[in-house]
Amino acid sequence: MKQKLIILLTGLGSMLFLPSAWSQEVLDAYIKQGLDSNLVLKQRSVQLDKALLALNTAKSNFLPSVNFNASYTSAEGGRYSELPVGDMLNPVYSTLNQMTGTSAFPQIQNQQINFLPNNFYDTYIRTSVPLLNMDIYANKRIQEQKVELSNLDMQVYARELVKNIKVAYYNVIMASKSVAVYESNKKILEQNVALNEALIKQGKGLKVNLLKAQTELMKMNTSISTAKNQLKNAEAYFNFLINRSLDTPIILEEVATSNPQLETVKEREEVGLINQSIEIQESVLKMNKNYWVPKINAFLDLGSQGTNWEVSRKSAYYMFGVSASIPIYNGSRNQQQIKQTKYELENARLQLDQVEQQLELQRQQALRNTLNARENWETAKVQLEASKEYFALVSGANREGLTSQLEFIDASNQVTNAELFVLIQYQNYLSSLAELERAAATYPLNINH
Repeated sequence: MKQKLIILLTGLGSMLFLPSAWSQEVLDAYIKQGLDSNLVLKQRSVQLDKALLALNTAKSNFLPSVNFNASYTSAEGGRYSELPVGDMLNPVYSTLNQMTGTSAFPQIQNQQINFLPNNFYDTYIRTSVPLLNMDIYANKRIQEQKVELSNLDMQVYARELVKNIKVAYYNVIMASKSVAVYESNKKILEQNVALNEALIKQGKGLKVNLLKAQTELMKMNTSISTAKNQLKNAEAYFNFLINRSLDTPIILEEVATSNPQLETVKEREEVGLINQSIEIQESVLKMNKNYWVPKINAFLDLGSQGTNWEVSRKSAYYMFGVSASIPIYNGSRNQQQIKQTKYELENARLQLDQVEQQLELQRQQALRNTLNARENWETAKVQLEASKEYFALVSGANREGLTSQLEFIDASNQVTNAELFVLIQYQNYLSSLAELERAAATYPLNINH
């Protein structure tokens, strides 16, 4: 069962909220809204989409590529070759004409063949496919790891966003309660002003007491105005985090608190990020070490070529081929890349050890801070009860005219300050619980992508 905010206003204007069981359905709904609509998280989602697209591109490198190619050339001059067919055949033709007494074998001219084609076209469809290319395999693996890297980056921000939403929600609750505390104390001061006015009319009061009471009432109005402004700021920031209009009303409901404990959780996303970076560096190192492996590709051309745009069975052709590229020497650049990748890999592993220690330290500190905040909250509640009892005694004596106005106002301020102090300690406790939950990464994330 949900128990909403319980506010007990006593005759002294005190405020106490000690429900034994709370629900956080409203807060969980706000957190879900924030995870679905937060602008920064959407930017992280776009980065993940880009990583997925890069992975699909890497996978497509395994498939054949088909391209249509066409060219037309026309040239004159340039290099040529002399073909002396006239010099070789004309003597023979002359002898045959004399023997036959005819002119059946005419004289021919020597020929000149140009190397540059004239009015020549070549159109073909080339299909090429990689037979052996270690870079393609390595690139696919690296892009898969980058997808996981982007996903972990989203989760890291999402956990930080959950914590910020919770703390902002607690701030709204505390700001709202602070306004209620001030307004409750204002009623007491108004009653005090009315009491002093009545005493003066009866000839029993002093003008100085009335002025002091009115001054304190004006100070309280200023405090209320400041508290309301802080409430508006807290509400605007909360609405900003969940990406909605800054003046949207917020449903306030007490949130569930649990006994602070350092739970054993699975690997933090921050550690996963570094592990993923290490895997990427290992993939890059493996790719660099395979620089000596030949790159082998096959291709098949189906096309037509000829002069004067002639298209026939004779102009059609096909051509099949296999190409290989084997590195021999490139100034030791490959070896330098291997060494550089090894250094980066070693640095990432050292960073992993450091981050794991930092995260463990963060968890331990968060637990201690939470335990201390809870203890401070309990102490503040005891102080509040003492202030209320003292004010009850002074208030009764004030109605009988047995105490000074300064003592009454001081007792009233003590109650107000004690109530505000309880609120501050309570807010610190809730915020420390959110920090502990963030440090332990226990909030169940459900990110829509």
